[in-house]
Amino acid sequence: MESVDLQRKSKELAVRLNDYVQSHFEELTAQYVECFTAYCNAVYQMQQQGRKGPIAYIHFSILRTNILMKKHEIRLDAYDENWYLDPVECSGSYSVGAVYSYLDEYAEAVETLRKNAGGNVSLAEAQKKVFDESNLYLFYVAELIRAGMRTAVQTQAYQRMERAPCFVVGIGGFLDRFDILYKEDATVKDSGEVKRVLQSRKRTLFSHEILEKLDLSKGNYEDLEFQYSSFAGCDFTQSSWNKSRILFGNFRNTTLRDTKMEEMKIFDTDFSGAVLERVSFAKAKLRHLSFAGATLVQVDFTSALLADEIDFQDAKIVDCKLPAQ
Repeated sequence: MESVDLQRKSKELAVRLNDYVQSHFEELTAQYVECFTAYCNAVYQMQQQGRKGPIAYIHFSILRTNILMKKHEIRLDAYDENWYLDPVECSGSYSVGAVYSYLDEYAEAVETLRKNAGGNVSLAEAQKKVFDESNLYLFYVAELIRAGMRTAVQTQAYQRMERAPCFVVGIGGFLDRFDILYKEDATVKDSGEVKRVLQSRKRTLFSHEILEKLDLSKGNYEDLEFQYSSFAGCDFTQSSWNKSRILFGNFRNTTLRDTKMEEMKIFDTDFSGAVLERVSFAKAKLRHLSFAGATLVQVDFTSALLADEIDFQDAKIVDCKLPAQ
């Protein structure tokens, strides 16, 4: 009787999947962009026919029946601002067989285990193991979509599709909650109200916030965390960000004068074109940052930990304390 070690099989497949995605990342994201732009064209045609209005949500739905049938497609649906109450269906599909083929191997191992268990493992229990394992594969698909959106938004197909002022791309269960992968928000915001919300401490974790071209000077933004958020063009003069965390942030063309950013964790964030004067990054942990084309005057990186890929290309650097990289 064949022995099955599911934990070992899971780890083996995870390593193989990671290696495959890393070595084929550009190819996989290009395939996503091709699929997504074709879907945008379909939405646009419906809009031209008057059958669909501005799109507020595009939802990538994971269907459990597809997982069980080894039909590795993710459903796409475009909704207006009524979301699931939008009466006009506009569905498509995104093939993820290249990623989910590894899940098939895991499912086969689970089935072998079930047969060897002599009835001690029910079909429902076996299916649950596969569903639980599929979360890992969903993570890789989500990252491919997130990365692919950077290219997709520049295509004609995407640009001509009419979108609502707040537009979101997300992934999750069908007609269920989802995680945001991409967001645009052109709604008008009041600087004072935004400052009050950020300083209220009612929330300390913010995700996919689009807070651009606002006067957020003289603010206390300490001990907050922002993920996939944009502050492009904002003014943070005389503000403090000490001990806050920024992941995948956009600070392009921001103004930071007399700003404290000490003991922060800032990863994968873009400060290109920004103006930084008398800014302290003392004891901050910095990784994958771009200061390309930025102006840095009396910026203090004393004791800051600068890890991989800190880009100072074409930056104007005056009287700064830069630690050795």
